[in-house]
Amino acid sequence: MRRPILLDQGGHVDDLLSTLLLWLSPEVELQAVGVTNAGCYADLAYETTLKMATYLNLEGPEIAVSNEEVPNPFPVNWRDDSVVINELPLFEDIALKRRYQTERPRRSDIVFSDCLKASRVPVTIVATAPLTNLAKVFRQNPELEEKVKEIYIMGGALKVEGNVELDETDGSAEWNTYADPYSFKAILNSKIPIKLHSLDLTNNLPVTEDFLKRLEEQSVKSKASKLASRLWQLVSGKGFQYYFWDTSTAAAIIEPSLFKYKTVKIDVTTDGVSRGKVSTGLFGHKVQLASSVEKSSVENLILSIFSMV
Repeated sequence: MRRPILLDQGGHVDDLLSTLLLWLSPEVELQAVGVTNAGCYADLAYETTLKMATYLNLEGPEIAVSNEEVPNPFPVNWRDDSVVINELPLFEDIALKRRYQTERPRRSDIVFSDCLKASRVPVTIVATAPLTNLAKVFRQNPELEEKVKEIYIMGGALKVEGNVELDETDGSAEWNTYADPYSFKAILNSKIPIKLHSLDLTNNLPVTEDFLKRLEEQSVKSKASKLASRLWQLVSGKGFQYYFWDTSTAAAIIEPSLFKYKTVKIDVTTDGVSRGKVSTGLFGHKVQLASSVEKSSVENLILSIFSMV
């Protein structure tokens, strides 16, 4: 039986790539995709998601969007990448195709709520964005917590430095938890089992030139590989080390046996210079923290999935 999944993504390159991985995987039944105003402008990232589906002739999930701003927005220069991503030359090929979804998009929290209410089996949620939309779902419909098998969250930095480098912060937070620490705390306080994929793991999973070369080689016969290659190329030449953040989280859904987890108790700081910092503590909330994975296994899985189309 394919695993029913709801995905809430943040619209930047790694979010879009993780969307493709879950969509293409034969192990996954992707029921809905929400686009959050994170490292993107949500309307543009929504358009890009539709263009990807149209380009690859995909079918399936409803694509939803939320234009609500997070409490601590992502950098403008990151969000401006939405314009470039949405205008990828590859998308010129879809000019005469029927658009994947023609009706006006519904709000992410409404779509997620409807999916959970309708499901006869527990659903797994994947969050590669701040938890703003998901916290709203369970704040408005707390009974839906019972319909969730577990939630995979890409976020947090426990024993390593964060990646938020702003003057008004101390550098201890990771961007997804920093952007909306209140919603992260709300999900921690829920009854939903959590599997957390933090920078402690993903710092060991850089996207290398060798991997990108292998992806480009298979793009000759694979449209999905070609699209993934073009997306990664947008960020690989900026002098900034990119990692398998969201893509490795998607890989854990597709092939859970690749990853090892350990039980830890965590909490999150919601205010001050350390807002968004995730810490372990005796009185924290119990989660399963992804602790190790073979990098080559993640790379091979990603290449295998993208080669399917």
